[in-house]
Amino acid sequence: MRHQPSAIPSAWPIAGGHVSVALVVGTLAHVGVARHVTALARALGAGRHRVRVYVLAGPVEPAAGRLRALGIPITALPRRRSYEPGRVLVLARALKRDGIDLVHAILPAGAAYGTLAARLAGIPIVIVSTRAGDPREERRVRTLLHRIYRRATVVLANTRAQARQLASDANLPLGHLQVVYDGVDLSRHAAPGMLDGLRERVWHRPLVIGGAGPVDTGQALFFATAARIAARHPDAHFVWLEDRDDQSGAGDGDGRLAGVPAGLPVTVVSVAGDPEPVLSQLAMLCLTGGPECPSLGLVSAAMAAARPVVAADVPGIDELIVDGATGAVVPPGDPAALAEAAMALLEDRSRLRAAGYAARAYAERAFGAEGMARATAALYEASLLGQPAPGAPFAAGTVSLLPADGRR
Repeated sequence: MRHQPSAIPSAWPIAGGHVSVALVVGTLAHVGVARHVTALARALGAGRHRVRVYVLAGPVEPAAGRLRALGIPITALPRRRSYEPGRVLVLARALKRDGIDLVHAILPAGAAYGTLAARLAGIPIVIVSTRAGDPREERRVRTLLHRIYRRATVVLANTRAQARQLASDANLPLGHLQVVYDGVDLSRHAAPGMLDGLRERVWHRPLVIGGAGPVDTGQALFFATAARIAARHPDAHFVWLEDRDDQSGAGDGDGRLAGVPAGLPVTVVSVAGDPEPVLSQLAMLCLTGGPECPSLGLVSAAMAAARPVVAADVPGIDELIVDGATGAVVPPGDPAALAEAAMALLEDRSRLRAAGYAARAYAERAFGAEGMARATAALYEASLLGQPAPGAPFAAGTVSLLPADGRR
């Protein structure tokens, strides 16, 4: 991270003061991003940070409603066309009006508009986030983003693989990147204990296997996987987790998915608003993968619910799943390998249970929302003080993960 001049806000760190943080996001229509912004705003707001969210494109509901319910102020700047320089001025005025000390920009539009608006508003600290699984932008936009990344105070990636890719693509100095994994609310699920194990030994839950991944390619792969599992386990039921607010065309109106092989018990369930109640009913989650996999965020949520994850190998997945311990990682595009890995767990309940316990333990160590907020806040405060980031930057071939408490 390049050293910036000290930019300590006037109200901090005097007792009772707060750092005023702007989370500038391109859109809240992507539910994975909406969950991330909500978790980050909630956790930061519980500390000494005053958080406001600025959204540059609609729709903002229902995510905006969830933020308002948490007491997080939200400002929407809807667009009329794809490129509107005037919105930069509107955003800059809003940042000055709200007394913002630091801008944290998320998604490409957030990075572009947030960085320019921060400069106009005289805000020297800009943190830019980049997320694994997001679709790649066209070349012209990527060139602009790479310039923004190089000028940011620090760039945050949510996987090591994403950081390595960005360092290569944007020619970023290694010390300019930090990795903080997306966090989940661990309190939504109690950690499994001895009674859970005893209960499962005398009462076997129905086999419900969830699937998630890109809609265009992931569904067909999940159907093929489910058909192989059902051939050996006819009592199994399968649920496709629809991780988006707009489900138009996803099913046939009664919870069934179009294109499902005849006789295969597959239903569709929306988890856009809150995936935890659905994940807790599953025996496991199967992630089908793809070039851009928007459902990576469901991995940490499933693990927090003590559910193992079997996933196709996409960049970054080996950081979220410990192969053979919390689940399994198989070659991409291979439904036979996905089915065999799933059945190896399903046919050994003690192994399935142990994988769930290990998944929860791993989530507690790496994916807690409070740990994510502490690590992010440590970067904010180091940046405001003009100090190096509190986590060691990644060296060639590796990336350091900030400790959960944000300390060295």
